[in-house]
Amino acid sequence: MSTSLKRFAAYLEQAERSPLTIKNYLSDLRAFAAWFEEANGDPFEPAKITPTDLREYKRWMVSHCGFKPNSVNRKLATLKSFIHWATETGLVADARALKIPKAEREERHGPRWLDQREQNKLLRVVERADQPRDLALIKLLLNTGLRVQELCDLTWRDVMLTERKGTLTVRSGKGGKRRQVPLNQSARNALLAIGYQEHAGKRAHIFAGQRGPLTPRGVQNLLSKYAAAAGLEGVSPHALRHTFCKNLVDAGVGLEKVAALAGHESLETTRRYCEPSLKDLERVVELIGEEE
Repeated sequence: MSTSLKRFAAYLEQAERSPLTIKNYLSDLRAFAAWFEEANGDPFEPAKITPTDLREYKRWMVSHCGFKPNSVNRKLATLKSFIHWATETGLVADARALKIPKAEREERHGPRWLDQREQNKLLRVVERADQPRDLALIKLLLNTGLRVQELCDLTWRDVMLTERKGTLTVRSGKGGKRRQVPLNQSARNALLAIGYQEHAGKRAHIFAGQRGPLTPRGVQNLLSKYAAAAGLEGVSPHALRHTFCKNLVDAGVGLEKVAALAGHESLETTRRYCEPSLKDLERVVELIGEEE
């Protein structure tokens, strides 16, 4: 299995998958291999996978592990990619016989975002903490919609500010795609406050701690700390990315522009931000109330 994993990892790297994606794929495959060997009493090899193995592994994930549909579907997608690759490389004779089980269905919910009151509560807590780096980080997430890995990868050379304008370059977004994001006044001020003029053009990471550049886990821990102090739940880097998109939609910005700013490959992804939340529905029904 180790040889197959190394070859598959090399294939993913050539396909320009992100380090986090590769890590997740390999973790999923190691878990499947461990289950396979325990269930069958036989060392794992790609050629030994059968349709029964795939069906039973899905059943085991749902009934024994209690994984949510989203997790089950992600692991099944990993297996599908692996089997496709194994067929192309001759490790599996015929992928058509290895039909991946149908995905688990889950009730669809709109993405988590912070309304204006929640955004203000979070910002007030960070402002009171008097930590310019943390405040700049949160303001940048709220005003650019960066993915957390994109934020962690940012260096000072990726930012260009003038007196009235600014741009931020994402050099390797999802799928290895490059894009530019205009910076509004809030984002520009946040970067100026943490030393843009001193560091402009340098290759140093913008957001770093004592041990080097911040990691996605470090960003999540930072947000969790401030969210707890603000009495907020479900605050993550991705929730702030959702908030950025939702704020644009609420401001009347077209989906094509929102998709371009967020780096979405499909408008269907962006369209999710148009799904009304309960608070949106509560607000509109009040518009037709007869009593004041």
